[in-house]
Amino acid sequence: MTKVYLHRLNSTDQGTYGVLAMNGQWWYTLELPDKDNRPNVSRIPSGEYLVTRRYSPSFKKELYWVHAVPGRSFILLHGANFAGDIEKGWQSHLQGCITLGKKIGKFTNKFGVLQKCVMSSQQAIREFESYLNKESFKLVIRDIVV
Repeated sequence: MTKVYLHRLNSTDQGTYGVLAMNGQWWYTLELPDKDNRPNVSRIPSGEYLVTRRYSPSFKKELYWVHAVPGRSFILLHGANFAGDIEKGWQSHLQGCITLGKKIGKFTNKFGVLQKCVMSSQQAIREFESYLNKESFKLVIRDIVV
């Protein structure tokens, strides 16, 4: 089974940024800040997870699903731009899931505030799915947060 590595590099109230890498290919990642694995407001714990495809009624399509996250369910890999701490007023498109991006930038959020984000997320997700041919994989998440 293919191993895919998520290296978390930086975490602030505007999200946790990292890189997803395998076989010389890589994409930027964005997750929520660390809030002790609290559902809907925190990134998931570091560790190893099986990831398979499943249909998401919310997104009305098949997405990658991260299995066996302690205390959590339905952690998906899907398109998004923002993953800020909503308890501190930042915008978020994620509730514990993981997104990919082609680049990191800043964009004015719906509150009119400049917020750090990932860009070209849908394109990055399509590239990743195509590269893996939509096959299952083992996700290894490592915290290298500085």
